[in-house]
Amino acid sequence: MLLYATNKDLAVPEGVELIDAREILSGQVHQFTFADGVRSPALHSDLFRYQALQQFGGWYADLDIVLVGKKMPGSKVYIARESDDLVNGAVMKFPAASPFIDAAIDEAWKLIPEAGPGAPLSKRISIGPRLVTRLAHDYALDHVVRPRSSAYEILSAEIPLMFDPGQRAELDERVANSDFVHLWNEVWRWVRIPKNFGPPEGSFLDGLFRRFGMTFAEDARLSAESVAVWFRERNLLEELRWRLRTEITPPNALDLLVERHRAARQVAVSPRPPGRPTGVRARPVRAAVAPQTLRTFWHGGPIGPYQLLCLRSFVDRGHRVEVFAFEPIPELPDWLVRENAADIVPSERVLRYLPEQRRFAIHADLFRHAVLHRLGGWWIDPDVVLLRTELPTGDLFFGGPTEFDVISTAALKFPAGHPVLTDALVHSTSFEDSVADWERAGASLLTQSIVSNRLLGACRPVEWVSPIAWFDVLRLFNPSQADSLSTELDGKHFLDLHMDAWLRAGVPNFLAPPRGSFVDRLFERHDLQLFFPAQMEFDDVRRWMTHMYECTYPQRASNA
Repeated sequence: MLLYATNKDLAVPEGVELIDAREILSGQVHQFTFADGVRSPALHSDLFRYQALQQFGGWYADLDIVLVGKKMPGSKVYIARESDDLVNGAVMKFPAASPFIDAAIDEAWKLIPEAGPGAPLSKRISIGPRLVTRLAHDYALDHVVRPRSSAYEILSAEIPLMFDPGQRAELDERVANSDFVHLWNEVWRWVRIPKNFGPPEGSFLDGLFRRFGMTFAEDARLSAESVAVWFRERNLLEELRWRLRTEITPPNALDLLVERHRAARQVAVSPRPPGRPTGVRARPVRAAVAPQTLRTFWHGGPIGPYQLLCLRSFVDRGHRVEVFAFEPIPELPDWLVRENAADIVPSERVLRYLPEQRRFAIHADLFRHAVLHRLGGWWIDPDVVLLRTELPTGDLFFGGPTEFDVISTAALKFPAGHPVLTDALVHSTSFEDSVADWERAGASLLTQSIVSNRLLGACRPVEWVSPIAWFDVLRLFNPSQADSLSTELDGKHFLDLHMDAWLRAGVPNFLAPPRGSFVDRLFERHDLQLFFPAQMEFDDVRRWMTHMYECTYPQRASNA
């Protein structure tokens, strides 16, 4: 085994030959700088492995890769997935002068300047896993990429399990057929797990050390409880950063968080005070004969009243709604089920902090494709109302085209691993670096994937998902349109409220809709026991929406 390093005095085990790393890659060490100023040589490591493989071919493995199989795999090429949509290069095998590796080197040199100080965290993996993932598809190597169980069965989020003696049997069983185990060294550094102590006796890691003849004194071991606490502390700090919309945790973080929460509560919708009339439901809501699970995504404070209305329309009919989020959702009702979005895709691929605007951009389209690809089943945007009791039958559901000539992403159903979603995820990687391009990974990309897979004939009429067009949202607020809308929407499956149009127009979502409007009737039907501080007037909504349409689509507005 050859170990490349710049320190010629390293003590290495017997059978390991120490070689000067500058024989492969000389010059400056390319580092990524995190927001807190900590530097990581990961960029240099990624480039180094490509250079070494190009020159010599064969195996390359990071120092946190453990061989757990009986022997090294015999294939000519070896790369494995760390998730459904990301291929990791922590352990790789390629022939010398491979076109794949040549392309990786060329692309890496182009990307390195973009990953300097101040670059977003997504650049951290721009020449590593993300590049390997893209090239695996471009060079038609998808069929040789090993499954996650081959080398990355234990996820980075599961590191505490490696230290827990009670989890050893389960982890041993999970990696019984694996070739390698990745220890995720960089995450250890983030959590500040000391590496000069051994793991708890009887843990999975202890078993690995003993397998290779390494033991520790009892007083030189970490405790599983300490590791678990360190991870909880890290998660808490991440939650604080997300809530405060900052990449660095300020010293007065908790004070800022409390103050922001108090300010938000002054205008937030609150539960209806005791004794206030509850209103009359417009029509009884029946429970579904075949209840199903639907999934959606949320980020940034409590879920708004209009989104709660939409989600409640499913739950009232007996369906289960899972809300994926990267952080705890304040004041989440007990009739919703929160799931960890990090189990689907890393947060840095979905959330991008914009310092100039002091907010996070959210790549919801990427998450939608990823969760459907991983779990299959139903997806709903949080501004979609269920109008019928039963959901459409069949393994596939999508509707369109919309007024923008694309498939609607508001309500979708696909089997897990469907080729349409695979194509969408692969092609979406080319849009990830620029927030301005994220919109291109949404409905238009999904439509292209459906067309390329020759499934356009399975498309349901757009009225099944979006019976009210994006340009007609104002009708939902117009009390004089409530009766005609009730007739028009009777028997329809879903109603997309198009809340992105509200956002553009500046419609305040903490105020009640105009009294007697169709949306007001929806609140009566799905009584959420909410008390709004005030109610919108339709004339105000009309002025806001009309101005937005004229500014955004002047030609369309003039013809309306």
